[in-house]
Amino acid sequence: MAVEPMTDQHNADVPENVAYANLTELAKELPYQLIGVGCDFEQTPIDRPFGYPAYQWIQSLEGTGKLRLGQQEYAVPPGHGMILYSREAHAYWSSDGPWMVHWISFDGNHVGPMLQKLGFGESGVHVISNTAVLAAHMHQALRLLSRQRPFTGLDGSVLIYQLLFDLHREVCVEGSPSRQDRALRLQPIVDYIDHHLDHVLSVDLLAQRMGVTAQHFCVLFKDATGQRPVEYINARRIKRAKDLLVSERDLHVGEVGRRVGFENNSYFSTVFRKIEGMSPRKYKDLH
Repeated sequence: MAVEPMTDQHNADVPENVAYANLTELAKELPYQLIGVGCDFEQTPIDRPFGYPAYQWIQSLEGTGKLRLGQQEYAVPPGHGMILYSREAHAYWSSDGPWMVHWISFDGNHVGPMLQKLGFGESGVHVISNTAVLAAHMHQALRLLSRQRPFTGLDGSVLIYQLLFDLHREVCVEGSPSRQDRALRLQPIVDYIDHHLDHVLSVDLLAQRMGVTAQHFCVLFKDATGQRPVEYINARRIKRAKDLLVSERDLHVGEVGRRVGFENNSYFSTVFRKIEGMSPRKYKDLH
């Protein structure tokens, strides 16, 4: 198995479905860095006795690959992916004909610690629960690197940050918390929301109650509920409003909105119409 040469990002022979970053000095200081990407790529045999100078995620599309780490070999069939730590010896190849993959490489001082926190403590092969979500990031990375605009490095940094959290959501890591476990962790926040719908419920407030940053809270919340915090809160408020419109018919529509946390009657009507397909007044009349 031949040792793969380092790819020159300025090589004119790089195919259209592969792109490499041309990092500026500023981009090299970013905590997350997009290095390269390949989509719908026919993987050739790779042997790296000294590893690769960046982290990699390789997602199997068609055919089956084999990954060797140390003395162990692992199958990488469709619906699986492999995370490879930087500068760690490895080899991979097709085991049964053409092996089509998506791949993305990334680096930065925060990548290693973040992978550890998200449950990816070492290189390995994992089952993917939603391949489309991760594939979308890699297609976006290919479009981004193909343009090479002034802020490509910054945009690539954001993309890698998002990719890491989606790996956490969509990849099954043995021994990592299940979605059910993460949902249970959020249950006190969900209970708090239900008991305080008539109060101001900002993301900052809820994140503070949970002891995490607002950005991380939004990721955890959507992972557990399938909705962003604001979407969930509005849905719960509209459900409560529907109950009030039917059970306390003497209440003015604006008062119903205020009782469930909408200080602005116009906004209440807009959200109600978006969720229910009709105005609060029409809903009240129909029921």
